[in-house]
Amino acid sequence: MSFLRDRRAQKRIGAITAGFVIVGLLYVLLAPRWYRSVVTVVPAKSQKGSGLSSMLSGELGGLAAGLADGAMGVGADVQRIVAVLQSNDVSDAVIAKFDLKKRYDEKYQETTREVLWRHCDLKALPKPGLVQLSCEDTDPRFVQQLLGFFADYGNQVFRRVGVSSASEQVRFLDKRVGELRLQADQAAAHMRDFQEKYQIVDLETQTKAVVGAMASLNSQRISKQLELEYAQTFSSGDEATTRQLESQLSVVDRKLRSMEEERPATPLASAKATIRRPSNGMFPAALTVPKLRAEFETLYRDRKVAEATLIFALERLEAAKADEARDTSTFLVLDPPALPTRPTRPKRLATAVLALLLGLGTAVAFEWWSSGRGRAPSNSVAEPVARAVV
Repeated sequence: MSFLRDRRAQKRIGAITAGFVIVGLLYVLLAPRWYRSVVTVVPAKSQKGSGLSSMLSGELGGLAAGLADGAMGVGADVQRIVAVLQSNDVSDAVIAKFDLKKRYDEKYQETTREVLWRHCDLKALPKPGLVQLSCEDTDPRFVQQLLGFFADYGNQVFRRVGVSSASEQVRFLDKRVGELRLQADQAAAHMRDFQEKYQIVDLETQTKAVVGAMASLNSQRISKQLELEYAQTFSSGDEATTRQLESQLSVVDRKLRSMEEERPATPLASAKATIRRPSNGMFPAALTVPKLRAEFETLYRDRKVAEATLIFALERLEAAKADEARDTSTFLVLDPPALPTRPTRPKRLATAVLALLLGLGTAVAFEWWSSGRGRAPSNSVAEPVARAVV
């Protein structure tokens, strides 16, 4: 670094650095000022969670509401907004509206789109559910109008796409609801046939009644057995009292067996029947209750699932019809584009400092290279710059 102590080298370094600084200042003063504005949009609040699930109560309403909430997501709406704003449809509309081919001096539509998106930037923020679109131009009022049209036309395209998608959903859900309605009717019919076949009104209550009746008959049976044993201690077996007690005990035993066991199947009964009709009218046989309960719970579950699925499909159909019919904004402008007053580039101070550092580094590197070759550097480069500075 001994060359830095040379007066001529110092002058050349100063001249070259000053030349770079002057060029940087000229660029800052003569370069066009670019202004940037930002528009922030949010997805419109979805109405899919309202409708049937809000009017229903109990298990089915909670299930339908939970399924509807799980099917939706703000992040998906944000990504759809980004895709619509970046689409060729919206870009071409902006290009045609503001004649950007002429403004950007481009011949082809494709290159004009590329230049447009070099001056615009789109950010998706799924966590807060926001989309930010920023653009820059040398005219602050123009960039404000550009962003305003971006938001308005993008909303129209988004609404058109949403209505088209809703129409397809309506056609599909109409067909699906018909199928689910038939399935729910079939499940209800199977349960009704089961209840009519086995005369079940309320299985729990009927089972409790059977158990209570059997307990009462067992109590009577024990009482009759005690009376019979007592009568046999002082009378013979052919006396009227003894025969009467035996007859009563036989009747109680038959009744108990009929309430415990199922009636034998008749020859005309179906071979596929796994549970036969009990012999006590509305009161099922005690030993058939587990089988009846298992089949009843299966039919009850199938009916509940069919009803819940139908309700969920009806709610989705209602939401799709509402989306198809409504003519409201699909996303809302949170922050409209403001008229920018401060240019974003060129950055004067940063450009001047960069020119100073670049000029100083270039001058020092040139002097070091010249001194390393063992000869005095030529003044042919430094002198014109020095004269320009002077």
